[in-house]
Amino acid sequence: MNRRKVLLTLVAGALAAAFTHGAAAQQYPSKPIRIIVPFAAGGANDLNGRSLQIPLGKVLGGTVIVENLPGASTKLAMDQFMKAAPDGHTLFLAGHGALMGYYFSGIYDYKFWDQLVLLGQTGRMPWVAIEARADAPYKTWPELVEYAKKNPGKLSAGGPAPGGMMELTVIETAKSAGIDVTYIPFKGGGPSGAALLGGHIAYRVAQGSEVYPNVRAGKTRALAIGFPTRMPEMPDVPTFKELGMKFEVPVFGFDLWAPPGTPSAIATQITKALEQAIKDPDYIKASKALVYDPVFTAPADLKESIRHMETVVGPKMAATFPPEPKK
Repeated sequence: MNRRKVLLTLVAGALAAAFTHGAAAQQYPSKPIRIIVPFAAGGANDLNGRSLQIPLGKVLGGTVIVENLPGASTKLAMDQFMKAAPDGHTLFLAGHGALMGYYFSGIYDYKFWDQLVLLGQTGRMPWVAIEARADAPYKTWPELVEYAKKNPGKLSAGGPAPGGMMELTVIETAKSAGIDVTYIPFKGGGPSGAALLGGHIAYRVAQGSEVYPNVRAGKTRALAIGFPTRMPEMPDVPTFKELGMKFEVPVFGFDLWAPPGTPSAIATQITKALEQAIKDPDYIKASKALVYDPVFTAPADLKESIRHMETVVGPKMAATFPPEPKK
């Protein structure tokens, strides 16, 4: 083949690739979009995903469904997601704070945030609130601490999968108060909330959106909130800092991710759609009911939060939950 023919072949190949890539982006979505949530139904991640699915589908011009895949401290869902086709039809919804917490506790053996395609964050919320039943013998955090000291070894606190930020919160707040608390892990906020209301645990740690509906209904009390300031929805609930807890709690948000290798054209399309979808009146209404501030954060602007988790919070996680030796 002479030089001219080689050149023509290369040009034709490049044009064909560009056309195929552009056509793929133009045809997206070509089937229902699945959002994997690595926690059980009824928790904050699940509720946020279900609030998002109709607005996001409306903007993208397709159908969006939510699939719950709890188990193995989110690794079951993540392992499946890592193998998904990088065509934008399988997405993943969960905050990087929670996932990185599980990584640093040794549950993951790879840095997913270096491999996945981050599409953006749907807003922000208090990472954690401490919640007890309304009829509990303690009405405030200091009263719970006093009760625990008078009844050593009897307090249990529920939360999501072991080895993550929620368990670290229980450990650190108990240590700060000088009390002994047993952590009981559940598959998400839904099951831990049911256990609390059923009287199977003394209190639980959960995201603000999971706690607020119970508090508003008079079923429970929020004893403390992990946020820089008090929440307008629960103005009488003191912050961790006000209570003297020496534990820095990050601000939390739900991130939307795409599998490794997702074309930039499709990723950009989803990011733009996400930014538009969270402006939908129905999504805003649902978010406010969940004590969630629907403010979009672009992937590039999340880098500092990821860096903080990786360099500051991560080492504390690793020290608290050292990985078990591999057999």
